[in-house]
Order: sequence, then C-alpha cells, then structure tokens
Amino acid sequence: MRTSRWTSVIAGMSVLSLAACSNDRASGVTGPENVAPVELSVGQDAMKMGASASNVTVKMFETIARLEAKFQRHGISTNLVNSPYDLTYNGGPVVTHAGEWNVYINCPQAPACWSTGNLTPAVFLRDFDRSSMLAVANQYLKEDANNRFRQVGEFAFKNIPFAVDSTANPATPTATQNDIFQILAQAVISNNLQGGYTNEYHLFFPPGTNVCLPGGACYSPSNPANFVFCAFHSSVNFGLSNGGVLHVLYSVEPYQATPGCQLPQQTRVIDATASTLSHEYTETITDPDGDAWFNDLTGNEISDLCFTFRNPENVNGRTYVIQEEYSNNDHACTDGAF
Repeated sequence: MRTSRWTSVIAGMSVLSLAACSNDRASGVTGPENVAPVELSVGQDAMKMGASASNVTVKMFETIARLEAKFQRHGISTNLVNSPYDLTYNGGPVVTHAGEWNVYINCPQAPACWSTGNLTPAVFLRDFDRSSMLAVANQYLKEDANNRFRQVGEFAFKNIPFAVDSTANPATPTATQNDIFQILAQAVISNNLQGGYTNEYHLFFPPGTNVCLPGGACYSPSNPANFVFCAFHSSVNFGLSNGGVLHVLYSVEPYQATPGCQLPQQTRVIDATASTLSHEYTETITDPDGDAWFNDLTGNEISDLCFTFRNPENVNGRTYVIQEEYSNNDHACTDGAF
C-alpha cells in the first residue's frame, strides 16, 4: 500500500572495508527443502553499514481494520468484479527475476516459528514460484514470472537484543528501523553484497516482538494505539567503502498469526505467514521502489486490493489459505492467470 514515502538519510556515513560484488547474481538455483539456515550475528561492519542506510520508500500492508476503513472511505467494494481500481504504471522499475533470501530472527529453531510442520516459508516460496497465482504478475512485468524467483538461501539470527516498549501490555521487545537495517546489512554482507533488483530479502520477526518505524507506525498487537501495519516492503540504499551505493529490496514480516492480521479461515500458522509473504513478495516485484504499479486514486498495490479474498488455494500441488492478487486483465481479484 502506498501509505508512506519518505527518505531518512542518517548523517555521518561510515566507511566500510567492503568490496562491492556484482548484483546480477543468477537466480536459477534452488536448494533442497527444509535445510537449516546459516546462523549469523550482527558484526561491526553491519552496524556501520546500517548506520549509513537511507530508506527509499516504505509501502505498508495495514491491519485488516485499517484497510477496511480505507475501502469504506474510498467507496471500494470488497467484491471487486468489473473494478474501476486498475493499477497504473508510473514509470519505475519492476523485478523480472530474483533470488529470494529468508532471514529469521530470534527463533530458537528457525524457521519453526513461522511454519506448520514441514510447510515453511521457504517451501511456500518454492511453491509460489511455480504457481498460476504468480503468473498474475506477468501482465505488469511484461515477462513470464514463473520459475524466475527461486528461494535460494536462508539466514538465522539468535539472541538479537531489542529495546522493550514499556507502554505495551505486556511490555514487549520492539525492533526499530535501525535494528532492521543492521540485521539486513549483516545478511547482505554474508551474502557477498548480493542486492540490486535481482535479490530480495524477507525478514521474519517472531511472536512477541513488535516492529516500529519512525513516526510511530508499528506492528504492535500488544500496543493497539500504535498498531498500524501487519507487514511492509521497502528498498534501502547502503553506502559502501568505495563511495558506491548498494540498493537492496526487502520485506519485513512480523508474526502474522495474530488478531488484526490473521483472518478466521487461516487456522494454521503457515497460512497467515504465506498469505502476507505472498502479499509483500508480489508487491515487491511489481512496485519495488514505490513508483511502478499501483492505483493512482487510492495508492493500493497489486495485493492491497485483494486482502479480503483469502481462500484455500492450490499452489504447486499444496493447499494454502492465502489471498488473491489483482488483475488489470480481469479488473478483479483472481487466484490465477489462466
């Protein structure tokens, strides 16, 4: 959703002794399912790199209540058939192929915190890459999206300390934008500085952790007064030691199996996880910097318009209860391009 566009350049960009590598890494490699993620900790280089970061844009997936209220304000029916709310191309880049990297935070046995049995975020991304649901994006990418977005790696961070929000009930660890930048920077450093428009990083925060952005917008089930979003996707520029800038695409996925983000039919953790992951994933490839495909009247992106359409879907032979995507060709929400 095009709810927030701002730039926050942090003064005093630190110099890093890092050599920039090519950003156009081939994304056609896929590993076996359910391999333990590589464990990482945040080092000094990542802290410096995070301090040099400047967000390009933040596109929030607001809570169900806030989205419903927005639909009412704009007179948008939740039954989007013959919809007048098609997406418009605004000139920015899209992502036609990429490697997908999952980053799990503070889960003792990652990725179990966001999974149901053997159905993990990585398994879902592999399934989604082979599905007709992803093919809905073809009309916006002007290319065939299937098998072009391979889930190729996972990282796990443990014991990352967060400040505690004492105003929440109960008092809750709360990750800030700076925390996000440092974790993301460490993942990117550990991944040989793979970024650009051919890599996407998905950061998963565990149950019992809030996430807040500058200005007070938060994922905060324990603090309803600030509970604005369920997740978001963004892009960021990291300063490098050679004076260059590394552009990185990422999404932030707090724990979704919670009231405000989970719908009643999503009874499994993986369904709430996968529905929001597909939401942010599809919006990232069709609107990575907030200046490509969205509805000019409301600011809604491809997934925002369909947040209420969450049904059992066959995704590469497995069933997930996830949301549909918006098709300009059909002028409606759909679960497949054909």
